[in-house]
Amino acid sequence: MDDDLFSSKVGRILRLNYRLTRKIINLAQQTGDITQEVKKLLKILYDSITDLKDLSSEYINSDIPNGPKYADEIVLHAWRTFFHPIEALRQLPSCGEFVAARMYLCIGWGFYEAPAVKLDFNYDTLARETAPLYEFIVDLDDALLEPLKKVWALSRNRERFDWVFTDFDATSFRTTVGALSPQELEDLGGIRRREYWYNDPTESDEYILYTGKMPRWDCGEQDHCDFEWTWEGSDGPIDGYLEYHFLIDNDPNRSIWHGISSFRRSHQLCRDARQKSEAHIGRQQHQAFDQVARRHRLPPELRNQILGYVEYRDPFPYLEKLDLAEAYAPFPRVGGSCTHCDTTKGETTAQRTCPQKAMHVWNLALRRFHTFHKINCQTWSLCAQHDCKGHHEDYNWKVDRDPGFSTYLESQAARGNDEFVSLDHVGFGPLNPIRIEPVEDWIRQDALFRGNGVCDEAREDILMIGGLGGLKDAMIHGRTLTAGWEGDTKLWYNNEEEGVGDKPTTWQYGRNLYSEKVAKEVMRGLHPEADCDWCINVPDEFELIM
Repeated sequence: MDDDLFSSKVGRILRLNYRLTRKIINLAQQTGDITQEVKKLLKILYDSITDLKDLSSEYINSDIPNGPKYADEIVLHAWRTFFHPIEALRQLPSCGEFVAARMYLCIGWGFYEAPAVKLDFNYDTLARETAPLYEFIVDLDDALLEPLKKVWALSRNRERFDWVFTDFDATSFRTTVGALSPQELEDLGGIRRREYWYNDPTESDEYILYTGKMPRWDCGEQDHCDFEWTWEGSDGPIDGYLEYHFLIDNDPNRSIWHGISSFRRSHQLCRDARQKSEAHIGRQQHQAFDQVARRHRLPPELRNQILGYVEYRDPFPYLEKLDLAEAYAPFPRVGGSCTHCDTTKGETTAQRTCPQKAMHVWNLALRRFHTFHKINCQTWSLCAQHDCKGHHEDYNWKVDRDPGFSTYLESQAARGNDEFVSLDHVGFGPLNPIRIEPVEDWIRQDALFRGNGVCDEAREDILMIGGLGGLKDAMIHGRTLTAGWEGDTKLWYNNEEEGVGDKPTTWQYGRNLYSEKVAKEVMRGLHPEADCDWCINVPDEFELIM
């Protein structure tokens, strides 16, 4: 299939999406029972998504000389046109947000099954060439966030999003695409959770189904057991990952694989919601039972014994006061025209800090954006203002080295929390002590960072907030501490003298690779001028994907 034929067939899908959008808008304005009409349109929309997936797959596998030419603009534009009918679905009464969220997940599945875009690059042009792909993924993630936030708000802190974390295949989804609520979806067998199985090789060869809650490192639920793990199913598109590779110096023998998470922020929102929901429901159950028990004058010992069966975990301290619907804002739009700058002569501070020229990077740990402005052709600086509106008249916006950076970081963490005391208080401080005996550190590394099987999410969480050193340490040093030891290391660390182990930081999430690189470099530059005790294995320059 050549580019012209592919473009022609894609055009039919675009026209269908336009007609679907109009039909959905008209249907949302009708009164009376529209259930069957909604179900019919959902199936048409799903079939349109699978048509583009199948067409993309055929395009990728075209048997033409040198393979197909990638028409990235055509493909990404085609997938974006599905945003219009799905946004129209959100206008439907009662079920709109739920069905819209499911269809956005369906787009993620279809695109990742057959992306039909360029997935091999050269490192020298990696940031520029991957930008359209990264920005499409971010826009899709932002689109999904909106109905998810609405569902969360309407649930009054009770939604667990089990219907989001479900295994996905074309046949089962088409069977359940007409489900208009989580309950209807479950009744149709459309919620299929991933199942984990573990084996203790010292006991037997039998694998046992894991039936507990997802472990959390901050609750002491760490990977202390050297079990072997396997699993069945998946979390579906919400946990999708698109791989690509790039060459160093155009050398085929120096190929490196990397990838993009499909719904990084939406995935995190749902997991945050699960923590808050567990605590909210658990506290309500305890309160209700306690009132009944006191009314019937149950002995305190019996009351406490019964409450012990209604277990729940408090959310991670930072999440306790965080308003998820408010915090998970969409990426600010930049790169457009600005009437303020167009009517101003010369280059002023206000022009250099124009919001259309700003760069925004999401901090996965803080669930907030950092804003950066250019102070000259080559240098970016961090802006101290929350939800920055730009056009600053002076340089008071610029965050300086400590104590300036500490003050800024604490102000971000304190937003919406009138009980904020410190980064340590909300769970972002270092583990104390960081350096311990080598054998103890070895055990701690396994417990926190091995991440086998069901413990993988707990591992990702502690890495995201800075590991052993905490969030600030990771940001200003450009690496995440995963080990800290002192004493005789002969048996355990091959005589390494640094006394630390580390991994790349994972707090940063930008619209493209370049913005993430800038964010890491700016934060690294905010380290105090003098070296500290933890300036070990610290990078001064960052690779694009580090």
